[in-house]
Amino acid sequence: MSADQGHPFAGFSAGKGGNGIRPYYSPGLNNGNYTSVVPDAQSMTSPYYANEYDDLIDSKAAARELINFTVLKYLTTAISSPFEVSKTLLQVQYMPRQDVEVTPIVQTSTTIDSDNEGDEQQYPDDSDEDEDDYYNESGSGRRRRYSAGSDPLNTGTLDIEDPLFKKKLPVDSNGYIVRSSVFDESTRPPHQIKPIEGGVWQGIGRLMKQPHEGWRSLFKGQYTNWLYEISHLFLQPTLEGTLNDMFDLYDDTIPLVHLDHVGPNLATLVASNLIVGFILSPLELIRTRMQVQSASPLQRKYKGPFHALKTIIQEEGGIRGLYLSHNLLPTILFHTITPLLQNTTPLIIDRVLRISANESPFLYSFAELGLNTLEVIITLPLDTIRKRLQCQIRTRTPGNKRFETVVATRPVPYTGIANAAYCIIKEEGGKPSNRKKGKSSSALQRQSILTDWSLRGLYHGFNMQCTSNIVLFFLHAINGIEDDYEEF
Repeated sequence: MSADQGHPFAGFSAGKGGNGIRPYYSPGLNNGNYTSVVPDAQSMTSPYYANEYDDLIDSKAAARELINFTVLKYLTTAISSPFEVSKTLLQVQYMPRQDVEVTPIVQTSTTIDSDNEGDEQQYPDDSDEDEDDYYNESGSGRRRRYSAGSDPLNTGTLDIEDPLFKKKLPVDSNGYIVRSSVFDESTRPPHQIKPIEGGVWQGIGRLMKQPHEGWRSLFKGQYTNWLYEISHLFLQPTLEGTLNDMFDLYDDTIPLVHLDHVGPNLATLVASNLIVGFILSPLELIRTRMQVQSASPLQRKYKGPFHALKTIIQEEGGIRGLYLSHNLLPTILFHTITPLLQNTTPLIIDRVLRISANESPFLYSFAELGLNTLEVIITLPLDTIRKRLQCQIRTRTPGNKRFETVVATRPVPYTGIANAAYCIIKEEGGKPSNRKKGKSSSALQRQSILTDWSLRGLYHGFNMQCTSNIVLFFLHAINGIEDDYEEF
């Protein structure tokens, strides 16, 4: 007997629609005890089921791609965050020449000169101090007397004619000494770093060595920056496509260089960038203030991006003050000029310079490098002014916590874009002038003419952006050379 014949159900063959183990059962449509959940071959091959299955696979792939993209974007923003923070500190710090440095308005001043009683801060009479206990405790015997032996200013090395007694110390309305210069280390607050006279790398080093800052401060505002980048990448193409459909224009996925008439599509592209930039401008405001504020627990004003948004709305005029403030015009100009220059670069290279990316990849990359550098020259001063205005808080609620910055900022606020540009060019950028005795008035006048006006203060961070453009140029050039070699 074969093995198959020894099987207890060997005599029963699984017929058409039958089962070898249950030979008497044949599924049917009229059987109410069983429900068929597995589709048959006909339903599997139906177009409806195939399309539904393909849509499910496409949605899963799209979700996976979206997650991978957001994670990758978060990592890229984290890598570039130290450079962005240092660049922002370079842009907002106040680096004036010593002869034109602006100081805040002083309401009262303290002097030790006994001859100028009008400017002298009055002290209580010594006789009254002898009668009253210093700690307001009668009978303790601890009395403070301003005698020649106990007063620390009246020592053997100082006398009444010493210049120290005639030195005036400017103070504000609260009695705190006003800094006469941002370069004075004796009056520099402990939470501020020294002026960054070098580049981005020097700013990173000083920020890491500063107490209460360290390496964590290199990632201040990184989450806000990531949130802004992700939101802009999703909103801007969607709005651009909606505008193109509204005006019956070409698809926004077609590059502008392949269109005969680029005006309408370029207008919708710039308009979408402007509208999205205006909507997301609070994130840019929060990002700048998070990067510039001190990380010290005593001076830190904003605990996080959401706390910063809540605080700004409460202190600076609500939603109207959040959007329609002194940052409105810089936001409009920046988000109009930047996309316009970025998207006209391929058009200028192709239609004005007549350089093809396929035929001359090296020349195309070189022309792109030149136009990108021109874009930095135009947009970097506007970005510098915009960030300085973002650091100015025009609070409408008195008694709020001050916004303490990790670098020195201008004590007198700017009134607008034109005033900021004028003050930066007039006050910053040149070397401090050391006016020594013996120089003639004509020499001092020539020196003043040469050093009074400087554009250097508007271009902090220029070297970093040019370096990144040069690196991209070499990468594109090498890629083009490799493609030509493979075709050869």
